[in-house]
Amino acid sequence: GCQLWSGGRNLAAEYFVDAPGRPAWSDLSFYIHGELAEQARLLFEQDWRAAGGSANPALARSRSDTHPAQGVSAQLISSGPDRADDTIYALLLSAAYQASERIVAVTPYFVPDEALLSAWCMASRRGVRVTLLIPARSNHRLADLARERALRALAEAGAAVHLYPAMIHAKAVVIDDQLALCGSANLDGRSLFLNFELMTAFYGTAEIAWIAAWLERQVRCSSAYRAD
Repeated sequence: GCQLWSGGRNLAAEYFVDAPGRPAWSDLSFYIHGELAEQARLLFEQDWRAAGGSANPALARSRSDTHPAQGVSAQLISSGPDRADDTIYALLLSAAYQASERIVAVTPYFVPDEALLSAWCMASRRGVRVTLLIPARSNHRLADLARERALRALAEAGAAVHLYPAMIHAKAVVIDDQLALCGSANLDGRSLFLNFELMTAFYGTAEIAWIAAWLERQVRCSSAYRAD
């Protein structure tokens, strides 16, 4: 309940170690000390029990063992079939309509529903700088085929779509200078409506700038998308 390590990575070799002829996947993780870690512990314990796990003394750390949050303005946002609302999706949709300057996003799989795609297209047409970063080729060929319609729609609306030369697995969204999201949710229907996912919303200036700067560095390494 004292430290939280989170982001897009799974615990598999390709996320950390190069293989012959293939670099490790590009991803984004972060760690936080303090109260947010205690909230993550409680969420993990709830999911552990829901999955049929037995009582684990290692998870039963009391709140007296935690430390106050160290200057980070952030909150955990979880979603899944056990939730009454699609919280991550609702936040993405409302943020898109409220954006006034920029929407910058990275995701390995981009297959949004009609409402979210329309919100991003409308944002671009009203002058918001919409930038999407995706891998030129992901590890799921069907997802690459399914994304083409959405990519063409964004490009036609004036958004900048960039193709990363290797597999990029990070999941992050920056809205203006007000909000940054980072965690496990992809921008597709399976993540946003079916899977159990966890995103962290950052509201602090330093945290938003850090995620935005990371995204900008990856964009500079990428090529522009051209619709076929």
